[in-house]
Amino acid sequence: MKAPVLVAHALERRVRLRAPALAGHRRACERVAEQLAADPGCEVVTVRPATGSVIVERLEGALDPERLRGRLAELVNEARDDEGHLLVAPRSDAHPGPTRVARAVAHAVAAINADVREAMDYRADLGTLLPVVFATAGLAEVGVTRRLPAPAWFNLLWWSLRSFMTFNPGAVSEELRTAIGGDAPSDPAFAGGGPGAAGPPRGER
Repeated sequence: MKAPVLVAHALERRVRLRAPALAGHRRACERVAEQLAADPGCEVVTVRPATGSVIVERLEGALDPERLRGRLAELVNEARDDEGHLLVAPRSDAHPGPTRVARAVAHAVAAINADVREAMDYRADLGTLLPVVFATAGLAEVGVTRRLPAPAWFNLLWWSLRSFMTFNPGAVSEELRTAIGGDAPSDPAFAGGGPGAAGPPRGER
């Protein structure tokens, strides 16, 4: 089965493609970038292993998105992982998986996070910067108002649910396995979160 390659966004001199099979394979991404950059029409090629996003740019002349998609598809279908196996698209299983809107939002956030990491010379990303920003904003608010407001009920509800999922990953995973009739997929949101875990909604004043 051939791995899909899509045109995510296209301008005259800049085309962004998506090759899900490349996600998580840094060395394969490097090899594909080198091969794609050998094309005279591809002056700048950026491949992001975290998302499988491929950005092609040129200084003069127009890019042909469909030609690039076809060429990238050839390279991806010939690429191999570190163990020498052909790359394949992420496998779908019994779990319904994310919606198209969820995938679009996740892809956009991952692209922004990759830009932030590059701008910070890989010293920080959104997962490290946002908690610092929110904590600083909270302390500044308390310092300015000179009072510590009680959290709203929906904040307390969110924290209670989040705490349960954080400290009871086994129970959550077992329930997911029962619901879908098989092994539950690994989901950071149900295993205590991490840099990409969502935070509680902010209460209105």
